[in-house]
Amino acid sequence: MRESISLQFLVPKTIYQALKRAAKKTNRSESELVLAALRAYLDNLAKVDPFLGMFANDAEMIDDVVSYSMKTRESTPLRIHEGK
Repeated sequence: MRESISLQFLVPKTIYQALKRAAKKTNRSESELVLAALRAYLDNLAKVDPFLGMFANDAEMIDDVVSYSMKTRESTPLRIHEGK
């Protein structure tokens, strides 16, 4: 059997009321729903692309790369048509 830890936290009353309604509707306890939501969130977090946001703190470098790319594209077209 897994070790369990009791956890207590505060949520806005509207969230708790929605949780109670969902628990009643699905015939589950509030703690079961919260545990399922946490598991789903953590599973989804593990699937996030590790490269997403890699340059979030280096906006200037990204601007430089985009600027260079646009200037290169202006001077060197992607396709060169014969006869033009």
